[in-house]
Amino acid sequence: MGLKFGRKVVFLKRSLIATADQVLGRHMNNGVKIGIVAVIVIVIGAYFVIKPEEKTEIQPEEVVPAQIEQVIEPEPEEVVEAEPPTDPRPVEDPIVLPPETLNESDDKVMMAIEKISPTIAQWVVPEEQVRKLVLAVDLLADGKLPLRHKPLEYPIPTFAVESLNDDEFVSEDSNAERMNSLINAVTAIPPKTMGRYYQAWLPLLEKAYGELGKEDEFKTRVDEAVNRILAAEDIEEDERLVQPHVFYQFEDNTLEQKSALDKALWRMGKENREKLQAYLKELKFYL
Repeated sequence: MGLKFGRKVVFLKRSLIATADQVLGRHMNNGVKIGIVAVIVIVIGAYFVIKPEEKTEIQPEEVVPAQIEQVIEPEPEEVVEAEPPTDPRPVEDPIVLPPETLNESDDKVMMAIEKISPTIAQWVVPEEQVRKLVLAVDLLADGKLPLRHKPLEYPIPTFAVESLNDDEFVSEDSNAERMNSLINAVTAIPPKTMGRYYQAWLPLLEKAYGELGKEDEFKTRVDEAVNRILAAEDIEEDERLVQPHVFYQFEDNTLEQKSALDKALWRMGKENREKLQAYLKELKFYL
């Protein structure tokens, strides 16, 4: 390859010299300037013909590995099994259910009262308790008090008075305290519990009420008795009293003409009366 390339150069050089000589010889008359320009053109052309090809080394492109973004999958959430809902309602204490007949009711009555209120149980007259209770409610509905066949034997100290003069008296403040134990014991019974017993025993109570020969229902009489107690008005604690006979009575005849129930509520004192009335208002919801 190198020998052939050398021969081409020698041949071209000889050709160029001959050509230049011919050009210079033939065109000498046209002037030196034209001849020189022609020689330059021929030499430049011969250079591009004779010039060997340069090998261009192609550098391979550097391949940058693509960065694969790592996808982090979220960890699966732990599935927590829901616990079954619990009943928020408290389990109610079972009550003492009534017997089938009135004649066999005394033992059951005492069992029920002892469970409801051991305090009240100590004052209960156990014999014929259902019939006595029905009679007492019937009397209270009319504004009366049971004087015989009372369901309770509650010990009450003697009514105390303060003398203003020979003819006029006022009630002692201590009289109200006589009823504290009974009122506290009654109002300590949960109204809902009292209502449950009332509903369960109502058929037997209605049966006892029917023995009185009344045309209405015992439930109606209960409502009337409760409403009478709730309707009791307040009076002045120092209302004047007189004693025409054995018992004291109000000097104001308007007050004296009120029912026995109203006067009993006044004698128990304002605090006990309002406490009992508040209890009955709540109890009515369960009756």
